[in-house]
Amino acid sequence: MSHATVLPEAFCQQMSQLLGAEEAQSLCACLEQPAPTSIRLNRHKYIPAKIVPSDLEQVPWCSWGYYIPERPTFTGDAAFHGGVYYVQEASSMLLYQIGQLLDSSAPLVALDLCAAPGGKSTLLLDLLPEGSLLVANEVVPQRAHILVENLQKWGNPMHITTSTLPERLGKLQGAFDLILVDAPCSGEGMFRKDLGARNQWQPSSPKVCAERQRTILADIWPALEDGGLLVYSTCTMNRQENEDIVAYLVDELEAEPIDLGEIGHGVWRSTLSDYPCYRMLPHRAKGEGLFMAVLRKGGECTIRGDRSKSKKGKDKQGRTSKDLPQEVKGWVDATKTKLLWEADQGRIVAYPEALAPMLELLREVKVSPMSYGIPAAEVKGKSVLPLAPLALSNLLAGHAFERVELPDDQLIPYLSREAITLPSSLSTGIKLICYGGIPLGFAKHLGNRTNNLYPTHWRIRHREQVERLQAEQEEYW
Repeated sequence: MSHATVLPEAFCQQMSQLLGAEEAQSLCACLEQPAPTSIRLNRHKYIPAKIVPSDLEQVPWCSWGYYIPERPTFTGDAAFHGGVYYVQEASSMLLYQIGQLLDSSAPLVALDLCAAPGGKSTLLLDLLPEGSLLVANEVVPQRAHILVENLQKWGNPMHITTSTLPERLGKLQGAFDLILVDAPCSGEGMFRKDLGARNQWQPSSPKVCAERQRTILADIWPALEDGGLLVYSTCTMNRQENEDIVAYLVDELEAEPIDLGEIGHGVWRSTLSDYPCYRMLPHRAKGEGLFMAVLRKGGECTIRGDRSKSKKGKDKQGRTSKDLPQEVKGWVDATKTKLLWEADQGRIVAYPEALAPMLELLREVKVSPMSYGIPAAEVKGKSVLPLAPLALSNLLAGHAFERVELPDDQLIPYLSREAITLPSSLSTGIKLICYGGIPLGFAKHLGNRTNNLYPTHWRIRHREQVERLQAEQEEYW
């Protein structure tokens, strides 16, 4: 066995001290076994029946999660690109359990502070009460672009994506009813599926990461509303980054820990803390492992989003250009929510009015959102072209575009942004490109040829490799 695949000896020793020799041995042995694969369905999108065969095992702590027996080539699957499901590690779906604490009668304003690549953000969008707003932040710009793509594909326009430091968002005092801090950590829960994480880990990693976690929490704490909830989680296993951080939140920030009750299925209330918090380890639960705690910032027991509070931000009209092409408004279903429009440098964005106060607050603290609402269209000369996020949005007007189903041999070329061939009998114009009933994007049919409008930054970059992998394995979906 090469050095790159060996568990760090110091890690095994630390686990032995933490869990006892016998359980630590079981844990380390489990980390040498293949990791399970799981997906979580988008509860607001059309789900083809073949996506969830009757024999699939459900993730027991999340109603929308399923284990799949083998890992297919997701890159070649239309449902993956269409935001029908998200490939998410099962342990991360434990966030679903906070749903019992949310008051479904009023919208909330939530922040996912360390959000990339977007698994927990997309889960929150499905979990929060109707009309709620999510700000998803990722400080690393490259990772933030991946976050933008995943949120746009998920289709819920009630989100704003940012890339800034926690201390800047912390200036938004009391702006959020719920804050999730899935903290940067030493990544011990990644040892099974990411062998590089083993080489990066050092005996000092937990201490260094714990110091950073305390700084992040102190920076963002002012942004949490009194009575609001903080969800703290990591994918690591040591005590310093987990139970000791909960103690910091209680002792230093005067947070009130919340008991979620018995969850079962290998999820256990930690015996290493005086406060309620939850551990998952891969030899006990079917997943990579997770630590999670929920705490309240003073105030009442139930959080409620109060849209009338002035500190949530002032109402703001959309900055609509005078020359906004009127046909674009017909592309979005405005019967579901009141929309505002912005046109800037040829890009047209539609967004629910409820986002306006938060957009104003962010600008006041000099945070420029990377994306929000629905990037709906782009003006190029005399042409107005719809953008792919509109095709995947839950607010796409049902009869705005003629739907065209791709044949099997055209799917990968379309997703690779290569030339595709549509029937010459089709009328010319913009077409909504679908596969198996799932919208993927747009194309402009000119009769004798078709312009592929799939986004360049979303395209499959190694088409031949994807096709080869698909040919080597049995079709799963």
